[in-house]
Amino acid sequence: MPEPSAGHAVELNDVFFSYGSTRILSGVNLKVGYGEAIAIMGRSGVGKTTLLKIIAGILKPEKGYVRVLGCITNTGCFNSLRGRIAYIPQNLGLVEGESALYNVLLAKAPSKPLRFMAGLWGRDDLSEALEALRMVGLDGKAKSRVDRLSGGERQRVAIARAILQRAEILLADEPVSNLDLDTAEDIAKLMVGLKSKGLTIIAVMHDKWLTSKYFDKIYLLDGGILREAV
Repeated sequence: MPEPSAGHAVELNDVFFSYGSTRILSGVNLKVGYGEAIAIMGRSGVGKTTLLKIIAGILKPEKGYVRVLGCITNTGCFNSLRGRIAYIPQNLGLVEGESALYNVLLAKAPSKPLRFMAGLWGRDDLSEALEALRMVGLDGKAKSRVDRLSGGERQRVAIARAILQRAEILLADEPVSNLDLDTAEDIAKLMVGLKSKGLTIIAVMHDKWLTSKYFDKIYLLDGGILREAV
């Protein structure tokens, strides 16, 4: 297997994936540099979500390999750095009925399971979570239940959780879907702005205008092949 390419946070080499007899990815290649923000576009059902899950290590490619932060996915090396990868699914993975603050603190649950189960967070944990909410403009909504927040505010909670996680890779699946244009632009700008904190961002997007304005590169997934849009 080749050595990791210098300067690449994410690298896919000849990746194939199928659901049963249905081929979804047919030799996908991709290199994403540290601190880059790229968007993946394509028709519904072409495999964009599948591709994100493969990068996140949720799904395993049937052929080829994926290297993230220098480690091949589905290996012990990769498992040791899962906490440095934030994955925001289409449904955001929020716990309904709980507060925005609770949902942000979920980022610390894997490393502090006893505090999470007891609900006894330290002052530093709470301070960091509140700061993450402040960074996304939700410091006044910390105690609000997420099911009572707007779509844009819910997206901000998910982003704040990624900030608290101190992730180095942010994978976002349709982060601005079902939002009005102004809110969608605010979320895209906020998310891509995290590059200044060293994040590498890969997002599935559908709005060509937003992707062209905010993302460094756009890739099109079609027929199982990923190509850079020019």
